[in-house]
Amino acid sequence: MVEAPVRGGLDGVGRSAELYRLLDVARRARTGTPPPVLITGPAGIGKSELVDRLRRRVAGDGPDGMTVVRAVAPDVALSRPGELLARCLAAAHAAGATAAPAPNGPSPPGASALLAALDELDDHRPVLFVADDLHRADPESLAALRRLLRRLPPLRVMAVLAGHDRPDDWLDPPPGDPWPEDTVHLALSGLTVGEVGELAREVDPDVTAWTARRLREETDGNPTYLRAVLAEEDLSARYRLGRPRPPGSLAASLRRRLTRLPDGAREALEALAVVGEPAPVRTLRSLTGRATVSEDCAPLVREGLLEAQVDESDEILAFRSALVRDAVYGSVPGERRRALHRRAAELTGGPAHWRHLVGSTDGPDAALADALEQAAATEFARGALVTAAEYLLWASARSTTDRARADRLTEGVRLLVHAAREGDALQHAAEIEALPDGPGRSGLLGLLAFARDEVTAARDLLREARAGMADRVPDEAVARLDLELAYVHIQLGAGEAAREAAADARAQVPEGHRLVALARAFHAAGTALTDGPAAGLDELAFLPSAPGDATPYELAGLTHRGILRGLLGRLTPACADLTVVARRRGTPLAHLMGVSAQVHLVWCDYLLGEWDAARRELEVAAAAAARYGRSFDHATLWSLSAILHAGRGEQDAARADLRRATERAEAADFLGPRIHLTLAAAAIAQAEGRAEDVATALSGLSPEQLEPDRIQLYSGWWLPALVDSHLDTGRLDSAARTLAALDRVPAAGSCLPVARAWLSGRLAAALGDLAGARRALEAGLALPADGGEPAWYRTRLRHAYGTTLVLAGQRSAGRTALYAAADAYSRLGARPFLERCLADVDDAADPADSPGPAGGAVRVGGRWADGLTDREREITTLVGRGWTNPEIAAELFVSSKTVEYHLRNVYGKLGLRSRRALRDRVQQT
Repeated sequence: MVEAPVRGGLDGVGRSAELYRLLDVARRARTGTPPPVLITGPAGIGKSELVDRLRRRVAGDGPDGMTVVRAVAPDVALSRPGELLARCLAAAHAAGATAAPAPNGPSPPGASALLAALDELDDHRPVLFVADDLHRADPESLAALRRLLRRLPPLRVMAVLAGHDRPDDWLDPPPGDPWPEDTVHLALSGLTVGEVGELAREVDPDVTAWTARRLREETDGNPTYLRAVLAEEDLSARYRLGRPRPPGSLAASLRRRLTRLPDGAREALEALAVVGEPAPVRTLRSLTGRATVSEDCAPLVREGLLEAQVDESDEILAFRSALVRDAVYGSVPGERRRALHRRAAELTGGPAHWRHLVGSTDGPDAALADALEQAAATEFARGALVTAAEYLLWASARSTTDRARADRLTEGVRLLVHAAREGDALQHAAEIEALPDGPGRSGLLGLLAFARDEVTAARDLLREARAGMADRVPDEAVARLDLELAYVHIQLGAGEAAREAAADARAQVPEGHRLVALARAFHAAGTALTDGPAAGLDELAFLPSAPGDATPYELAGLTHRGILRGLLGRLTPACADLTVVARRRGTPLAHLMGVSAQVHLVWCDYLLGEWDAARRELEVAAAAAARYGRSFDHATLWSLSAILHAGRGEQDAARADLRRATERAEAADFLGPRIHLTLAAAAIAQAEGRAEDVATALSGLSPEQLEPDRIQLYSGWWLPALVDSHLDTGRLDSAARTLAALDRVPAAGSCLPVARAWLSGRLAAALGDLAGARRALEAGLALPADGGEPAWYRTRLRHAYGTTLVLAGQRSAGRTALYAAADAYSRLGARPFLERCLADVDDAADPADSPGPAGGAVRVGGRWADGLTDREREITTLVGRGWTNPEIAAELFVSSKTVEYHLRNVYGKLGLRSRRALRDRVQQT
């Protein structure tokens, strides 16, 4: 990201450097692909105003004009999933795009539809796409917008994203989902003393330098505060040399200003503040009863207090600053404010309707609280946890008894945790702490501990809550607590405890209840920890054989089936299960699963040799983590990203990802993230040829030292690399013992048998038994691809087979095998291993041998993709498989124009002229 520290300004004063930078990006949009722009800064600093100045300069129908698409994140306590994205799409349609079906693929449909809409607008002229107030945006929309930015080239779309600078939130992208490298970041700060003085003199020509400094001190150079102060009639008297500086107050200044406005303008401002977000003029007419709203507000638009946009049906008015809106709302007399809310409730539906009903009351309202609770139940039933939580929290605030208030608060916060809105849930921590002691309070404190990654503390609190419910009549609430406890036990690797909690949950509800499927899933997960993956898989036989037929409440079971299939080596069936889970959400308690499905899907793709697919899946996982991931999920995903980078020789990126993973894992008090951190550190060392460090790292994953159930269950992930490192360091006894441990790991496909054959052959060769080594390696080569081709282990085996043949004196045959391994490494993109393999080819050279056609292909074709970007390599690989441009666009969530753009670059880099030539080149290598 390109950092551009900048200074402040207002209207035509200041901001010249920033505006010039934006206009330069706009010029690039007219001729090619512009970089995206992030504009950040504190509230009221002038982000929206700067964007509006840009909009006025570039909008229009002339030859240099741009189509403007602008959306603002909703100003609500809990922004519902995908809401900002829906607003962006609506703005694109208002700008002239037609509704287009979203392409098939793994991406969120709304994001795909928005890309298609921007693509359509680009057919006519360049586009300025603005998304504002991103600090309020929902995680789903943020994830989709980040992905969208990387898919915009080569569209002539200038994307400008603005929001408060909160690095712990929207500015901090998850693993696999970074901002584009060329992103321009404009970090706005306050006005300088000189700029303050220049603006103040437009109001009072006698303003002195001393007055300008005092104004700067009072407002901190914040344009919104400064505008309020400059509107005061007694500016000169207040800041005359030698007089004490009175405390500045934006709210007080605005209230005084409101009293001087004409009735129509003041009433329109009050109505707009009550609406709380951009509103059509027709809505404001209905709220105020005035037909002259547009005319009344025109001076306020010219002064910069409001901004106006025109869509296909009406003029839209909005406050330029949330600070101003809040000040106006606070100045509205209570009785009038409640009346405006009542009228607004009559004009709206859905969450806005309920929000206005809450705003129309003052204090407890039993009937409204009951209605909100019923509405929450409806939203919960359809999986809308965030909306249900919002309704329950409103109901809690309007409840007439302490018991009802506490119950609704507890359930609302519980749903926020289930929806992985930990930040929103933790805002209510003080209220939960203040509740009377009891199971409900303990259970909720346990969930809040889980939200803080304190899983051990969560287990203890949930146990305390469950003990307090021991005598309670079985019901769904108890079952849900048992399921939460079962999941926490699974996270801690406590298989038997997880089985007991899951069995208790199942006993709380009738056999046909929707929670039974979740209880069976968690019981199977516990069984896998205690008795192995095959036993756990047997308990999941109730699931439909076709993963797409699973019901929402069976998604947790489908996740565990995919995980266990993958651990047993049934990689392709595992991918089928996990892909369905990764693309479907909606089950309330399924959010507790985090990104487990995506994590294991990346692992399966990695072992299958589908490293491009693994990277794409990691992007999907990052988007999922933004929606319902935990901090330790982010640590796991950064670790996986490090592993993928390391395998391709991108060591700087791998180390950077490992550092991020380590930072995210600090708060976790259980083993899970440590496993992936260890695997990432080992993968980096392995790619760099530091076998001793690989062995040191992986030796820490010992059942004697850590959670034995979890370590044993997942041992197939790292034991092959540990054996390999022992062999590289000459520790043959350790290699033999570790290989024996690997032999005891259950397997149901060819993945682990191929790994065992590879390592058995290597061990035999190291012991001098070349004949035995050949038998083991040839047996591994002959193994069928049961459960999916384990391309990673098979390629390592081919490499070992080639070097063994050379050691046995069969140089020509050995070189042929090494060439085959090099081809496979090339297809994987495993640069460090390819280089070692080619070095082994050189070492095996014999002047009497003539290099076969494979040798030439490897030396040229084996590195053919080295000059391509990741996106170009992905597209080229799919072209090699015979995919069409629309199919590639749907798979990668890009436009067909983007595919064509990258293919043109590929043709130029490879010196090719046709798609057929490119396909042949890929297939030959």
